[in-house]
Amino acid sequence: MPTDPEPADTKEIARRRRRVLESARSVGFVGRVEYRHVYDQSGGAHYGRGSSQKVDLLTVTAEAFERDADSEDFSLLAIVAHERGHQIVARHPRLSRRLSGSSLAAEEVLASLLGALTLGSGFDSDSLVAKATAELLVNGVAPDGAVRLIEELWTTMKELL
Repeated sequence: MPTDPEPADTKEIARRRRRVLESARSVGFVGRVEYRHVYDQSGGAHYGRGSSQKVDLLTVTAEAFERDADSEDFSLLAIVAHERGHQIVARHPRLSRRLSGSSLAAEEVLASLLGALTLGSGFDSDSLVAKATAELLVNGVAPDGAVRLIEELWTTMKELL
């Protein structure tokens, strides 16, 4: 991947900003939303927790649009939904209390599952469930155990939300 995105004119950047904001609002993100025409090696987006939900920040970068254009990678909507999952983990009263001090890997799994839940059924949701499963596998959970854990977490998250 190049170190800098291809230059974009002001109309293209404005179009991207609108699309990012529409995606963020469609998955329920609360707070500020930014598009930055840079690469920051975040995978295309990141969530920043503010002093209140109103000032939480979702930053989406040019990487997200490259990934969205690659049919083998995550869509912009899936990337944004995953970040909304991080916001839910941080802001949901029952989840945030239960998960304080959890590992980064555990938060990544939950953010993906929560993002999938916000999307409903479909390809993007399935992609995020697969991402959560892969995170478990990378962290040493056996395949059968990973599938079982994903199913249990899915049921639990649906009940909590």
